[in-house]
Amino acid sequence: MLWSEVRELFPNQFVLVEELKSHYENNKLHVEEVAVVRPIRDAQQAWKELFAASNGRFVYHTSNEKIIIEVRNKPMLRRLSVHES
Repeated sequence: MLWSEVRELFPNQFVLVEELKSHYENNKLHVEEVAVVRPIRDAQQAWKELFAASNGRFVYHTSNEKIIIEVRNKPMLRRLSVHES
């Protein structure tokens, strides 16, 4: 389903969606098509769903005209050896 269709069906609310079609451009993910998993009633529930989401699923608000997500590389973590403090 196109994002514009989702916005019409679920105006001004959070939705849990699954990415179906997207492309990367300048370190940004441009999502073109999604499958709606379910609408979310309030912001608190949206946060819970966002942190629990996986496998291409994410929460987004339909007030946004497009789905564009900035992609950040994970910083490298340095593990301390047993002898370091």
